[in-house]
Amino acid sequence: MFSSSLLLVVLAGAATAFTPAGFQPASSNNLTVVFGNILATNGKNIIKDETAQPPVIGTSQKLVGTFTVMMVDPDIPPQTAGGSTSQLLHWMQSGLVSANNASFVAGIQMFELVNPTNTSALATYIQPSPPNKSPNTHRYTQMLFNTTGNTSALMQLSTFAKTRTNFSSEDVVKSTGLTVLFGNSFDVTNTTLTQSNITKTTAGVAGAGSTGTGTLAGAASTGTTKANSTTSPKSAGGVPIVSDGRGAYIAGLGAIAAAVMLL
Repeated sequence: MFSSSLLLVVLAGAATAFTPAGFQPASSNNLTVVFGNILATNGKNIIKDETAQPPVIGTSQKLVGTFTVMMVDPDIPPQTAGGSTSQLLHWMQSGLVSANNASFVAGIQMFELVNPTNTSALATYIQPSPPNKSPNTHRYTQMLFNTTGNTSALMQLSTFAKTRTNFSSEDVVKSTGLTVLFGNSFDVTNTTLTQSNITKTTAGVAGAGSTGTGTLAGAASTGTTKANSTTSPKSAGGVPIVSDGRGAYIAGLGAIAAAVMLL
């Protein structure tokens, strides 16, 4: 049963922040998410470098109980062209409670959700790192659940958290019976894709102007090689993310997760 203060927060947030259109499970209640002094809410596009550490999250009014946050990327590229995107679990942290006092973070007054008992993450945080492959803008979506005294749900969440790839937020809520109380989503774009295309186009036009069709192909090839060799994006752990294929992208993120576990 919700406390009266929590119900007020839910009603107050009904017209503000939300999970992305079409995403399930959906929420139209505002979860404030901040990286450093960067407010990352309501689909705002932020720079990857700002997301190296887990964000500060909070709500406009104090909550009563213990909560779990889950963060997923629903835009993992398909293995084959024309296939469906899938989800990757980026973070799952339980044991969160509202701070006793409100604070201003990135100019927003909120009750930060803190981890006073240092509860270990069910899934350690992996930094957003969209690949150099369409879609190169990914929506990183956060959901907050009330898990107060719900040992059964926490055990199920722990099981779900063991498999990060082909993750399903919808299956999580169906299995656990939990409701998304608050949600948010921010975007991160891999700009290398656009820069690479510009390099290819410029090289191709230059070649065509000087030597004709044969040189156009060679120039385009040279442009591609240059773009791939000099602008290939890397993950936070220095693991290269190859521009073609979902497998290398997920492998890179897996390496980051392994490195985080050793810290």
